[in-house]
Amino acid sequence: MADVEVASEQVEEAEASEQEEEAEVSSEEEDDEEVEPSLKYERSIKSDLRDRIFPHTKISIISVHEKFIVLGDINGQVFLLDHSGNIIRQINAHRGPVTCISIDTTGEYIATCSRYDPNVIIKGLYKESSERDSSESFRAPVYSVELGPEFATQGHYVVGTDRLMFNEKGFFGVKRNILHAGEGPIWKVRWKNSFIAWANDMGVKIFDTNSRKLITKIARDPKSPSPADYHCHLCWYSDVTLMVGWANTIKICQVRPRTSADSQDLPPFYVEVMNIIYLDHYVSGIGPQPGDKIISLGYRPPENGQPVRPCIRMTGFNGEELSLEELSIKGFESCGPNDYNMSVLTYDHFVYICAPTDLVLAKPRDMDDKVDWLKDRLRFDEALEVVRVYESQLRKHTFKSIGQKYLAHLRSVGQFEKCAEMCGSILQGDAEAWQQEIMAFTNCKKLTVLCPYIPTKTPVLKPWAYELALSSFLSAHEFELFDKFVRLWPPEIYGQQAVINYLKKMLSELKLSPADNLLLLKCLGLLYEYQEDFVNSLYLYIKLSDPKAFALIDRYNLFASLEGDDKILRLLTLNEEKAIDLYINNTDKIAVGMVVEDLKKKDKKTKSSEVERRTKLLYRYLDSLFQLDPEIGFEYHEDMIGLYAEYDTSPGKSKLMRFLRESTSYPIDKAYEICAKRKLYEAQVYLLTQMGRPIQALSLLVDEIKDITAAIEFCKEQDDKELWDNLLRKATESNKSSYITGLLQNIGTHINPKDLIARIPNGQKIDGLRDSLVKILCDYKLQIHLNEGCKRVFVNDTVSLSRKMRSLARRGVHIDEENNCQICKNMVISDRDTSDVTVFFCGHVFHNDPCLERLGKNYCISCHK
Repeated sequence: MADVEVASEQVEEAEASEQEEEAEVSSEEEDDEEVEPSLKYERSIKSDLRDRIFPHTKISIISVHEKFIVLGDINGQVFLLDHSGNIIRQINAHRGPVTCISIDTTGEYIATCSRYDPNVIIKGLYKESSERDSSESFRAPVYSVELGPEFATQGHYVVGTDRLMFNEKGFFGVKRNILHAGEGPIWKVRWKNSFIAWANDMGVKIFDTNSRKLITKIARDPKSPSPADYHCHLCWYSDVTLMVGWANTIKICQVRPRTSADSQDLPPFYVEVMNIIYLDHYVSGIGPQPGDKIISLGYRPPENGQPVRPCIRMTGFNGEELSLEELSIKGFESCGPNDYNMSVLTYDHFVYICAPTDLVLAKPRDMDDKVDWLKDRLRFDEALEVVRVYESQLRKHTFKSIGQKYLAHLRSVGQFEKCAEMCGSILQGDAEAWQQEIMAFTNCKKLTVLCPYIPTKTPVLKPWAYELALSSFLSAHEFELFDKFVRLWPPEIYGQQAVINYLKKMLSELKLSPADNLLLLKCLGLLYEYQEDFVNSLYLYIKLSDPKAFALIDRYNLFASLEGDDKILRLLTLNEEKAIDLYINNTDKIAVGMVVEDLKKKDKKTKSSEVERRTKLLYRYLDSLFQLDPEIGFEYHEDMIGLYAEYDTSPGKSKLMRFLRESTSYPIDKAYEICAKRKLYEAQVYLLTQMGRPIQALSLLVDEIKDITAAIEFCKEQDDKELWDNLLRKATESNKSSYITGLLQNIGTHINPKDLIARIPNGQKIDGLRDSLVKILCDYKLQIHLNEGCKRVFVNDTVSLSRKMRSLARRGVHIDEENNCQICKNMVISDRDTSDVTVFFCGHVFHNDPCLERLGKNYCISCHK
């Protein structure tokens, strides 16, 4: 072994920091596409290793068992350590460096040797096993020793000097059998079941202890370097598979039983070399890994005078390279190929890599390590997929823990939108995690990005989280988003008052555009509504001319809140039809007087256009109220006359006429005065008629309206001879033939046509006179026919009714003993005497003689019928 004490001390001083000593050993190779390592590394310089071994000596050999670790140093000492690096036992075994350590399968015995003395030391590690303690001396330096698989019970072991000796317990002590000699030092020995494999300068040989025969010889490649410079490394992968690492090759050898019938003189087994793997480094250790894999410790000579770090290579039996990783070994600069040692724990496949001043533990990577590797390289999508698929195999990581690290990474690189999108799938129903994420986005001033993804049901977060989210929209002047989420989120999940206070503060402090101010005030109204402060909410809706005011009033019975502040007028302005419908259908809650008073309100500053607008609204309200029920608001019927006169635009003022006919709550004289002032002749005619002045009404129809047909109908309705005479006079004096024609065609039988014809001045030309006379004659003839027809109907009816009455009069009337005379009160029928009786249609009965004749009455004196 090279002397590297000075270099080792310098390295230790440079790496005195405990943090660096416990840093994970990793590959330093950087490729464009980095390959995930197959092992994870940790430096095992802990406790006694750090404090009691490495500061004072250098390690020459290592061997491991599932119970402990055995180290041999350059001073001949053997250290027994637990897997935490604490010394269990220390043995002063040899005068020079320990070159070989063997542990029996039970972990009760160890055997050591040194090529610098001829002794083999065997130690029992427990009290009950100490009976086999021995120190055997040989005539030549001992290069190797191997305890047999059944050493604890049989005591067999082999020793390699310049010969290979099989040692077994005999009657007179240890019996030594030479299995091989004459080919130089036996550098390595490995024993598995009945097969012993050893290596010397010529090659590798395998011996079968059952048949006591040499099975095979595997020659060393003559082109390989000197075996003294590059020792051979042997390892049994299985009971029948041997791995041989020598120089830059690995041979995989399979022990197979012979089946040939002519093999009586041959060993029962033969060896087949399955594959030869050529490497780009020299093998300094070899071991098994599950799945037909080989792990090898590689030494690489210096390049351009610069030392090269050792490496760990994972190779398949087929020669495929699975991974190659450089190792950060302390003091590697002064190490040669034979200074490194490697030992593998077969039960968990841990690999211990030993250099003179360092010990590194390599462990198979599990899914947690894979996730760590991906995470450290910011490949979070792949890491999450691994967690999702192999979650049951993970002990360290969870989907959420990796996901939260991913979210933190996305925030750190400014990918806030992607981070927000992934929160739902990662945080899921963890309310606390959601709240932490909200605070993280808040600190980055990007909470508005997260808000669309914040859950409101599963889970429901604490109220402050939602309040913070809503306030972030206001702070960022994202007013439309604020409006959206105020309407979208259930109001019960946050404190409405806190949001209201912040919103009112923003409204008072910021100079907002009209559109933004309107939007935020609508939000404030909605928040008041959520808070069930319906009065303030209604006030804002009315102020903002928001149609929601109508539904709010109706839903929450807020009619009393309409008083004052021109709210009634504002609602009419907002939607006249809805407002009027609301007022007239709720007169028990919104008094008619309150609406009228609000609409009549004015002062010196009120513009005439505003007064006109209010008056029109008053007309429409009172008209709609009258259409619904003429009795409601009757106290304002006097005002309605002027309103109808001014604003009734229906044909012929039909609304006014209906009002005049149906209402009884207005003064007729005042109504006539208003109508006369506005020359509403039809209304005047009606009012004059109601006032008992039909002559004046007829004069309006003839003189002002000039509608002879309406005048005729008026006279027909009144059926007053004086009116007819007046109409005939006006028609004939007007000298208008159309009037006379109208009378001739429409008077019918109401007046005698002779009177009209007699009044027509001689020589007056009358259009359509002939047709009018023909119509009169036809009407007269028709009247005669009607009279005759009626007479015939009356005669037939009279005869029919007379016959019916006579039949009824002649019909018998039933009387019996219970009928008494209404005068004498005696029974009219008795067994002794039955006299004539008279029965009236009313049902009363009388004796003719003497009762009825004495009175001389021919009608019922009881009911006078």
